[in-house]
Amino acid sequence: MRRLTGLLLAAIRLEHSRILPLLLLVAALLLQFSSEQTPLLTVREALFDQYQRQMPRERSSEPVIVVGIDSQSLVKHGQWPWSRDLMAQLVNRIQAGQPLSLGIDIVFSEPDRFSPAGLAARYPDLPADTLARLPDPDQQLASALSVRPTVLAVVGLSKELPGSTQAARPLPAFRAEAAVQQQLPNYAGALASLPLLEKAAAGEGLINGSQGQLQADSERGVLRRIPALATIQQLPFLSLPLEMVRLALGDPAVVPESGSDGMTAIRIGDYRLPTQGNGEVLLHFGRASSNYYLSAADVLAGVHPTEIFTGRFVIVGFNSTGLQDRIITPLGESLPGIDIHAQVIESLLEGTALKRPPWMSGLESATLLLGGLLLIVMIPVLRPRYAVISFATLGLLLVGSGFLAFFTGRWLFDGLTPFVLLVPVFILLLGNTLIAADSQRRTAERTLQQSREEAARAAGELDAARRIQRGLLPNPATLFADEQRFSIAALLEPALAVGGDYYDCFMLDQQHLCLAIGDVSGKGVPASLFMAMSKTLTGALMRRQSDLGLAVRELECELSRDNSEYLFVTAFIGILNLQSGHLEYVCAGHDAPIILRHGQLLRIDTAEKAGPPLCALGNFPYQAGHLQLLPSDRLYLFTDGVTEAGNGKAMFGMTGLHAAILKSGADPVERATTALRDAVRRFESGHPPTDDLTLLVMHWHGQTTSER
Repeated sequence: MRRLTGLLLAAIRLEHSRILPLLLLVAALLLQFSSEQTPLLTVREALFDQYQRQMPRERSSEPVIVVGIDSQSLVKHGQWPWSRDLMAQLVNRIQAGQPLSLGIDIVFSEPDRFSPAGLAARYPDLPADTLARLPDPDQQLASALSVRPTVLAVVGLSKELPGSTQAARPLPAFRAEAAVQQQLPNYAGALASLPLLEKAAAGEGLINGSQGQLQADSERGVLRRIPALATIQQLPFLSLPLEMVRLALGDPAVVPESGSDGMTAIRIGDYRLPTQGNGEVLLHFGRASSNYYLSAADVLAGVHPTEIFTGRFVIVGFNSTGLQDRIITPLGESLPGIDIHAQVIESLLEGTALKRPPWMSGLESATLLLGGLLLIVMIPVLRPRYAVISFATLGLLLVGSGFLAFFTGRWLFDGLTPFVLLVPVFILLLGNTLIAADSQRRTAERTLQQSREEAARAAGELDAARRIQRGLLPNPATLFADEQRFSIAALLEPALAVGGDYYDCFMLDQQHLCLAIGDVSGKGVPASLFMAMSKTLTGALMRRQSDLGLAVRELECELSRDNSEYLFVTAFIGILNLQSGHLEYVCAGHDAPIILRHGQLLRIDTAEKAGPPLCALGNFPYQAGHLQLLPSDRLYLFTDGVTEAGNGKAMFGMTGLHAAILKSGADPVERATTALRDAVRRFESGHPPTDDLTLLVMHWHGQTTSER
């Protein structure tokens, strides 16, 4: 009975823990429905922009040439506006190449200031016959426009302004359902070119951005939507690039495809471009390229042959920052407006545009609801760790599904907003789960405390071992404080708390100095124990055995006993006659020492006498080599922790060691040893050392005055 009561109370508490998450889920759904008026719109647009940045449209073909009035053109032909006769020359040059159609992204709303009428008004004293003989620049431009299909720009105005007119070239024979026409953008007036130029051109096209460009659809002025079709005083007009394609196809009918929510696509001849319900195109942008840009100055100068325009669309417009015709795209690029027209033409010819039908919002809301219910069911029964992993997986699935939808069909699915709205639901559920797991947390804390105590105990033992190990090494500054025949300094820095390197220096008698350096394989405690034994045996056997080669053989024999870990030691052991400078040495697989002699570096040639590391083969017949030192020679013994020190890209190597030795060669041995260590650490650039670093530097001064 008690067990049944306990289960019943647990179930009641579980249901209570899910009521508030359910209420939060309902609030999230309401917020999702009104996301167009909330900061969530910025999140959505940023996500859609990221889709395009990761998967921009491939611009494999270049059907459009852009002739830009750029800084070079303004420098050569003067400030804007240019005289219409110069524009006529530019148009004639392009028309000579027989392009498919020519679009001019410029509005010529006022008469040319150099026309006869304009000159007569400015200079009333000019003779009438002189003015009569002057050509009319506007007429020259009109003649140039009439040669081949040309489209002039029209700017739609939301309200009539002084100087606004009705554009004269609407779409002929355009038919659309009443529901479609009601959703199309409508402008009260327009800013169009002179009637003379309108009559000469074959068509006019809108160059407006989306009417919502400055409101909800814009994030820091980013252009995402392009009107494909709009009306000016209820007369239909295509955008400039689509009008260019229409004229190039021979003036075919423009057919708006529609559905229950307005337009779905616009068809021009055999080409089809998906649209939104209000006739706007969600343009899939491609990366900008300078390949299809020509300078108007170069076209006027005849730099490019006219054949370059044959069979292509040509757009003339501004390409200078000073003329302020710049657009920010979702790719983060600042482009001239004429580049947007070129991308619209490419999109129409390819039949590609981004798609976000009205039912996409319902799909996102359904995703939010299903995801929230799944969290409410699953999170309370999962451990906190798995709950976090599950929620992160859900987020990856939601965001990843958006990228997948964009990749497969250019669908704009927002998986990030549902994920953001599910965060409060998840946090509340996770809080309940954490409360239920409090006892487990306390147990984990006790276990952690125990492990910390054990770690501290181990660290203390390692620190004691480090002090003992360093105590085994001699201090040359103290040991040879009164010595005048030589100077010696050494240092050892283990990579871990304790290491496997060692050095030793001691007098065998009044005339013989023994030097030793070694490197045990491996690191840590095993290597440090083997190092202590190696150092101790080296000192004992060198003092007992006069034959250096035999002493090393005995050393290997002793070290090989009970070597269950199969460790080995590289070593260099030398005995220097302080009176004659004769050096007898044995090299057991160790790096050959370096001699600094009168500013020159010499490497002791150990190749003929060197043997393998101690304990590597067993019973190797080590033989001693011989070398004669000269007064003031400096001997450098080191381990591979010096030459193999790295910074993640390269190793210090012998080159770095040679340079460091030469740089500090004139310093006392103590300072020179420290300088070598510092050079290695600077080269590592903060990277942790990978091996123990050991240096032993001995400077032989030669015979003293008393010895001579």
